[in-house]
Amino acid sequence: MSQTANDKPLGASLGWELLGTTRPYESRWHNLRRDEIRLPGGQEIVYTYQEHAGFVTVLPVTADGQVVMIRSYRYTVDDWCWELPAGGLGDKLGCSPEEVARQELREETGADCLEMRQIGWFYAMNGTSSARCTFFLATGVQLNRPPELEATELSEVHLMPLEQAVQMARDGRITDADSALVLLRCEPILRGQGRQVEVVPYDPAWPRLFEAEAASLAALLGDELVSIHHIGSTSVPGLLAKPIVDILPVVRDIERIDALNDLLLAAGYVPKGENGIPGRRFFTKDVAGVRRVHVHAFAAGHPEIARHLGFVAYLRAHPAEAAAYADLKRDLARRFSNDTVGYTDAKSDFIRAVDAQAQKERA
Repeated sequence: MSQTANDKPLGASLGWELLGTTRPYESRWHNLRRDEIRLPGGQEIVYTYQEHAGFVTVLPVTADGQVVMIRSYRYTVDDWCWELPAGGLGDKLGCSPEEVARQELREETGADCLEMRQIGWFYAMNGTSSARCTFFLATGVQLNRPPELEATELSEVHLMPLEQAVQMARDGRITDADSALVLLRCEPILRGQGRQVEVVPYDPAWPRLFEAEAASLAALLGDELVSIHHIGSTSVPGLLAKPIVDILPVVRDIERIDALNDLLLAAGYVPKGENGIPGRRFFTKDVAGVRRVHVHAFAAGHPEIARHLGFVAYLRAHPAEAAAYADLKRDLARRFSNDTVGYTDAKSDFIRAVDAQAQKERA
């Protein structure tokens, strides 16, 4: 058995003693590595895993917002799989990950891009492999030529809207885990997570927009809908607000709303799951590329319903508090002009204080 330098410094610090390493199989792409280890308690074990050079995955997006997807036959699982372009680094010695990403995009889809941006990385199968995926967002993609496929590659190139690709990642139609995760990790970037915070004077059109969206949602939700409410700052007359109408449908069974995701998506409501609030189903809707509607669906009896309704009722009944809230939002919009998350977090203390006062009044 060959000895090896201890390339597991964290394991060594935890008391995992590497006694020796062999590699029963080696190739350009990956090795089968067999380590003999003495655990902190004195037990000696053999740990066998895939030693992998890593790979890249590319999310290609065209100038008009279409995602370039591949439908591939995979012999290992004997199935067709929806995927993003990807390729290993093991046989690309001397090439940077970005160079490999551009090469794989060109070979698997026939596409070039204006920009290839590295977004992040993750371990692909950390229980059985050291494989690490570095993923990229390719923008300004153009399909310029036929793909250059190897003999073992059988695949088709498809263009689809971002909303459809993300929904397929969420609902399991994309069964390749790396591709699904890359889509979900890149979604906030593609949807403009860093878009400018805008607060504007109260617009009398907001209640009319709510009525129109409420009618649309009522038709889509059907018998599942119990009631529907206009919430948030746009529901308080005279209050400064971001020009996004917040709508709260109360439904009979929140789990059954998931079965309506495709129907809602076709009508422009993009499903985001709970999105940080247990028991909620959150949807967004853009108009001409601009965010205009947020939908927060809860099952009847959920405590968030009373909290949201109590908050706006309190502001309607207390103009001085509403004016203070407007001043706060105006100030925060200046301080967090390109940070929607920071803007929202900075309002939390005020909102909690109003919630507490509203609860006292209800009691």
